[in-house]
Amino acid sequence: MADDFSDDGTWEWMKEIAEKDINVKIHRNEGPTRLGHTILYDTLVNDYATNDIVMIYHADMYACPNLDTEILKHLERGKVVSATRIEPPLHPDGPEKILKDFGIEPEEFDEQGLLRFVSDHVGTREDETTRGIFAPWAMYKDDFQSIGGHDPLYAPQSKEDSDIFNRFVLAGYDLVQTWKGLVYHMTSRGSRFKDGAMRNPAGQVFMKGRESSEWLAQNLRSTR
Repeated sequence: MADDFSDDGTWEWMKEIAEKDINVKIHRNEGPTRLGHTILYDTLVNDYATNDIVMIYHADMYACPNLDTEILKHLERGKVVSATRIEPPLHPDGPEKILKDFGIEPEEFDEQGLLRFVSDHVGTREDETTRGIFAPWAMYKDDFQSIGGHDPLYAPQSKEDSDIFNRFVLAGYDLVQTWKGLVYHMTSRGSRFKDGAMRNPAGQVFMKGRESSEWLAQNLRSTR
């Protein structure tokens, strides 16, 4: 796990976890500025990962039961395997994910409701896998390193994922999304809106017009 120059107690929490579990490795960017996950993902892969397989995983994701088993079922060299996301309606719906609101903040996360939904949902599709990619995705470490990892041009974030996905395709990697390996993704828990997501009086979540100036500026730079 990586801490990016936080000042909210995250690093202290990470140290507590590492003290309890010898398998947990932690890294901290000491500043004076934020590096972003474009840099820190690769630091973790190159300097900390000790296994042949690595997974890019967001801090605002909850791993549903059997996620690792379902990912590994399809993984081999030359393949990138993604889980399927269950997300609250912060972004438009799409065929690559499941839109279902189990909370937009940790304090309101409906864990038991999610687990019941997952238990009822898994295995209901005819196709177990489709072609696609989004975090969390797993692959062999040497496959990741052979294309140079993430491009620091896109640091601290925004569009680095589109760039590396394009390079996966150009390298001939097979992109597999499993519909039996699921995560709940609260989405946009970084710089997009630092004070958290919100709901309108009807209970609907929204973000339009609330993006931080930092995120807007970086998104524009990365897009160009």
